[in-house]
Amino acid sequence: MKKYFFPKTLIQKMLFTLIIMAIYLIGRELPIYGVNLDAYESLRGSADDLIMQTIGGDRYKTSILALGISPYMFSTLFIQMAVALKNADSKSHTSPKKITRATLILMLIWAIIQAYFTTRVTFYLYGEGLQLMLAKLISIVQMVTGAFVILWLATRNGKYGIGGQTILIYVNILDSVVNTVRDTALRDLKVIGIISIAAVLVTIIFENTEYRIPMQRISIHNIYSDKNYIPIKLNPIGMMPVMFSSAFFMLPVYISTTLNSLLPDNKFFEYLYDNMNTEEPLGIGVYIVVLYVITIVFSFVFISPKNLAESLQKSGDSITGLRAGKNTKSYISKRVLIISIFSATFMGLFLGMPLVLQLNGMVPKDVMSLPSIMIALASINCNLYRELRAVKDYDGYVPFI
Repeated sequence: MKKYFFPKTLIQKMLFTLIIMAIYLIGRELPIYGVNLDAYESLRGSADDLIMQTIGGDRYKTSILALGISPYMFSTLFIQMAVALKNADSKSHTSPKKITRATLILMLIWAIIQAYFTTRVTFYLYGEGLQLMLAKLISIVQMVTGAFVILWLATRNGKYGIGGQTILIYVNILDSVVNTVRDTALRDLKVIGIISIAAVLVTIIFENTEYRIPMQRISIHNIYSDKNYIPIKLNPIGMMPVMFSSAFFMLPVYISTTLNSLLPDNKFFEYLYDNMNTEEPLGIGVYIVVLYVITIVFSFVFISPKNLAESLQKSGDSITGLRAGKNTKSYISKRVLIISIFSATFMGLFLGMPLVLQLNGMVPKDVMSLPSIMIALASINCNLYRELRAVKDYDGYVPFI
C-alpha cells in the first residue's frame, strides 16, 4: 500500500501542471510593446470585476497574455451551442476536425476584436502619431499570439496534466482572491466572508447531488434493471453562468451606451446609460435577469431534451411509465426547466445579495464579486477532486496491466 500511496502517474501529471502554471505566470509578467507601466501604479488595489479577471488575463491588461483564456472560452461556447442546437443525425455527421477548425477561426476573430478594444484603453509611452499606431498594432499581434499560446498551454495540460483547460482560470481565481483579500481590512470581510462561505457549501452540495429520472432499458433484464436512470446535476452547467454573466451583461451596457450616443437628448436613453451598471438598482436587476437567462438557456442547450428523447426512442429505451417521443421530451424539458430555475435562484441569491449590500454601504465595492469567485473556485475544486481520484484509482491498476 505504501508503494502506491503516491502514484507515479499522478505525480507526473501534477508536476506537468505546475510547469504549465509557472510558464503562464511568467507570461503574465511580460509587458506588451510600448505600454506605460508607471501609469498603472495608481490603479493598484482599485476595484475591478473579479470575474472578468479570472477569464481574462492580468488585471490591467498590460502583458502579452492580457486576453487570457477568454477568446477560446467564448469561441468554444458559441460553437458548442451551435452544435448542440442540431438534431441527433446532423450532430453525428459533424466531425471533430471541423468543430476544431471553426473554433480556432472564431477564436482568431474574437481575439483580434478584443485586443483592439484593449489597446484603446491602454496607456502607452507614446503620444499621438505613427509611433502610437505602430505600438498598438504590435500590441494587438502580441495579445492575439498570447491567446493562442494560452490555448496551447491549456491543451497540453488537458492532455498531460491535472485540471484540464480550467487550470489557468484556477490560477487567475487564486491570484484575484489573494490580492483582493490582502488589500482589504478584516472588518470589511466579515459580511462578504459569511456569504462566500455559505456559497461554497451550497455549491459543493449542488455539484455532488443529482436528480435521477428512472429508466427502462430493453437490454438489461437482471437485478440492475431498476437502477437505471438519467442523472441531472442540481447545478446542470456548473460554474458557466457565474463565469459568463458578467460578460453577457456587457451586451445591454453596450446597447445603452450606443443608444445614448446616437440620441443624446433622449432622457430615457440617458437614464439607461447612467444606471446600466451593477452599482445601480436597474443594473443589478438586469444582471440577475441575464444570469437566469444564461442558466436556463445553457441548461437546455447542453442537456438537450429533444436529442435525448430522440436517442431513447431510437435505442428502444424509455422513461418509466412514459411513452417514447413527445411525452418523453416534454417530461425531460419540464424537469430541466425546474432544475435550471432552482440553480439560477441559488446563484442569483449569492451573486445579487452582495450587489444589494454594496448599494447600502455594507459591503466594499472591491470585494462584492468575492462570492462569485468562491462559487467558481468550489466548482473547479470538485472537478479536480474527481479527476485526482480517477487518476489515483487508475494508478492502482498499473501493476496488473
